[in-house]
Amino acid sequence: METILLHGISPDEFYEKIRAIIKEEMKQEQLLTREGALKMAGISNATFLRAINEGVVKPQLVKGRKRAMYLESEVLKIEKYKKKGN
Repeated sequence: METILLHGISPDEFYEKIRAIIKEEMKQEQLLTREGALKMAGISNATFLRAINEGVVKPQLVKGRKRAMYLESEVLKIEKYKKKGN
């Protein structure tokens, strides 16, 4: 995280630094648990496992955690399958 000293900069420089900090924070990926991924994407466990097997979602191992985590951007790429009616 970056700090900003307010004593020696103009308002334009201040806002430019704030924009840069916000852009950097938004670039960071969020890691989700399996349950969180299922809720966020609105998919079933079978669809989620299919996406893992197809390589759309790759499990991430995080130090200190026993369960795998999944990147939010990859979870959002999972296509939802809809049942076709007769």
